[in-house]
Amino acid sequence: MTSSQDTYTQTLRSAQDAVVQAFRTWTDTAKGAWATAPGAATPGVDPQQVVEQVFDFAEKMLAVQREFAKSLAATAASATEAARQQSESVVGAVRQQVEDTTKAVRGATKTDK
Repeated sequence: MTSSQDTYTQTLRSAQDAVVQAFRTWTDTAKGAWATAPGAATPGVDPQQVVEQVFDFAEKMLAVQREFAKSLAATAASATEAARQQSESVVGAVRQQVEDTTKAVRGATKTDK
């Protein structure tokens, strides 16, 4: 029995293979078209180098996003803790006021009788 992750991975690989095949077909067609064009020169671009540069850039962007997410999570945790402490302080003050008011009311009711 395969897990949903295995199924997803297999589907993703199939999709990637289909894209690679489509790109190869497109590239072959484009090469044929350029080869027949008068005065067409083959560009001096190394596809492997382009792939390396693109993935290096993506890797750097992902690292920046990771650090941003960590910073955001730390800030959110800090803000949550500050809010929790403040709410505990407010609840404590309200409880004290309720107790003081209750005592005052009880004291006033005892003296009225």
